Parts: sequence; C-alpha cells; structure tokens
Amino acid sequence: MKERFVVLWRRSKNAPCPYRSSDTDRSLPELLKEILPLLREGGVETEVRVEEAGNGAGIFFNDLPLDDLIAIAGGAERYCSGPSRMEELGRPDLAFDPDAPFGCVVPEILFRKAVLLALED
Repeated sequence: MKERFVVLWRRSKNAPCPYRSSDTDRSLPELLKEILPLLREGGVETEVRVEEAGNGAGIFFNDLPLDDLIAIAGGAERYCSGPSRMEELGRPDLAFDPDAPFGCVVPEILFRKAVLLALED
C-alpha cells in the first residue's frame, strides 16, 4: 500500500465538484472530509490540491483519473448505474434518466473503492 494519498482537482475557476453519491447524496468533498482523517490515522500522508485549469480538468487520486478509478471499482458499470440498481438504492429519479452521467453520480462505495485502488502498489 502506498504511504501517500494526493487528491488533485483541476477545475475551471470556481466550478463546483460534479461528483456526488447516489445513495447518501454527499458530495465528494464531504466524503473526503471523512476519509482523509482515517487515512492519516492509518499512517498515510494526505494532500489535497486545487488548481485552475482550462484543458485537462478533472479529479485525480495519486495521479490516476477518478473517472477511470470509478469504472474499475464499479466492475460492471451496468450493475452500479443501471436502472434496477438505482431503484434499489432509492433513486428512481436516476433509474430512467438517460442523461445521468456515469462517474458523477454513483454509489458512495465506488468512491471509497477508488481511494483504495489509488493506494494500491
């Protein structure tokens, strides 16, 4: 396991974070406020950086794009973001929304798994 966890958010000026959990309705920053102290308690050094960017905007965990980590963590995207799963998670409003973006609104467990994947050696 890596001993350092770096979150880099490259965003256009004052852009809000587009990532939110579908089951707990928490934003990624809210979730990180809970996770980062736990990592520090476990001996992992943490850092959060925000940079303004025109091109190359996105969120990265240890230099890995969060979208890629979420896709890996989800395994089968259809299970995690498909209509039946969204209904099961109590989000019928997302169940039939073809414009609900994968990678932006996903179950909280996928964000937690993405952190763990970024920490793998």
